[in-house]
Amino acid sequence: MSQFEISKKSQCCGGEDFDYDGGKKFGEKCIKVPEVIGRNSCQTLVECVIPFPEQYPAVEIKDIHKEVRDLIVHVCKNKVLINGVLHKNINYKTYEGKSDFYYCYQKYDSYYGDVRHVAVNIPFACFIEVPGACPGDDFEIEYAGAEDSCEIDILEDPICEKGPVTQYRKLREKVIVKIDLKVLRHIQITVKPEKCNICP
Repeated sequence: MSQFEISKKSQCCGGEDFDYDGGKKFGEKCIKVPEVIGRNSCQTLVECVIPFPEQYPAVEIKDIHKEVRDLIVHVCKNKVLINGVLHKNINYKTYEGKSDFYYCYQKYDSYYGDVRHVAVNIPFACFIEVPGACPGDDFEIEYAGAEDSCEIDILEDPICEKGPVTQYRKLREKVIVKIDLKVLRHIQITVKPEKCNICP
């Protein structure tokens, strides 16, 4: 084997054995492993006004399910740019009519209605500073979601009608979206596997 052939095979990776001096095998392997360049997080305020269907205004918000979707990530020099969508599914109560009833000769005011929902997708954008990051590096999202401990829901635009409850046409919501991310870069290292009693 010529010197050129030995050098060429010594540089190959992906689990190939290295050859040195006449084909003598040392069992060394060149493998690629991910190296963590850095990790960081960002928080961004997402605020929106959500209208309810005209024929079904809201009386009360029952619950709101939130999910971060469709993340698009670009790794730049020392920064990571992120675009995404905050999906909200809002369950709320409506008013349809009164239904007074009597119990023990006493009148009780009562009303009835349905539970309906409105779904909306709200785009957002943020960036994370990661010193040492370069274009072409990989990334891994460790967490992406809305902070339930910090959100504000305000019913707005009340309907001026007489009735036992107030109905609203809009919901203003403010919520903080948090994203934790780490930047990875694949590097080549040389290892020499050794057999042990644990490994077959």
